[in-house]
Amino acid sequence: MKTRSLFRTAALMLAAAMAFGTTAQAANQKAIEAVGGNTLAKEHLVLQITEKDPVRQNLVLNVANNVMKARGGPDQIDVEVVAFGPGISLLFEDNKQADRIESLAQQGVRFSACKNSIAGATRKMGHKPEMNAAAEPVDAGIARLLDLVDAGYVLVRP
Repeated sequence: MKTRSLFRTAALMLAAAMAFGTTAQAANQKAIEAVGGNTLAKEHLVLQITEKDPVRQNLVLNVANNVMKARGGPDQIDVEVVAFGPGISLLFEDNKQADRIESLAQQGVRFSACKNSIAGATRKMGHKPEMNAAAEPVDAGIARLLDLVDAGYVLVRP
């Protein structure tokens, strides 16, 4: 092959790669937007909490706080905490972590509360628990996790 032909082939391959990257990035942005995420953030993280244990719940909030600081805040990283099963108690209004949840929410961390788990807690407690104002109800916690992972979020279960 002649040098001119090699350059032309390389240029076409580079253009195709860039177009594919732009298309993939646009698709990812649309998926993130569809789940209500921050499309401007460079990284996307979902934290799962399924335990009632206050130590585990504290750990999840520590991880959310630490990653926000380490990565430069909501302009750099988009964080969502998904609570389901016994972990739904983290998002009860009377949870001892309510102030921390409020503070993290003000920093851009989102909190999703599984409606199925709220219904289960209601049956167990005999009344519907009051939820933290930062808690956004979702139909199913596990489905929310799957949607976020499909949109490109990294799932961590501290």
